[in-house]
Amino acid sequence: MDKVLFKETQQFRQWWYIVLILGSTVPVMVMCIYALYQQRIRGIQVGDSPAPDGVLIVVFFALCLTLWIWFSLKLEVWIDRNGIHFRFFPLIYKERIISKQEIQRFEIRKYNPIINYGGWGLKKSFKWGKAYNVSGNIGLQLYLTNGKKVLFGTQRSQAINYAMEEMMKTKHL
Repeated sequence: MDKVLFKETQQFRQWWYIVLILGSTVPVMVMCIYALYQQRIRGIQVGDSPAPDGVLIVVFFALCLTLWIWFSLKLEVWIDRNGIHFRFFPLIYKERIISKQEIQRFEIRKYNPIINYGGWGLKKSFKWGKAYNVSGNIGLQLYLTNGKKVLFGTQRSQAINYAMEEMMKTKHL
């Protein structure tokens, strides 16, 4: 294991994100529980054409799974002398690496997540390539030797820049 020069872990924890996710799932989950209770326990039909119990149960557990996925999303980026390692759990479960030999050049740049990539997360743009971002508007932009571009959003631009400079100047063993 090579010495880690930089490590950053980011999660979606912005207040508006939490309100949006909970506001769009919790009311439906509550309605599923209410409808199940009314139909199963009290024997009262909910609505003109009530959903079958099985559908209500599937919807409820699907929303539980959705909430787990949304709140488990975690971008991990770390740099050692060999390259940039990353994982975007649970979307990218296994560690991926961009070796330093694949990197032609890099820069820390300001970007507009919505205009340049269509928002945050795992995104792709024809002009800017792939983006792995969770929050903010500062990122490490990589220009790869194969012509592709990759951006990693960061909250620690100076530290990631320093680590990249250190990594790029060391000779590969």
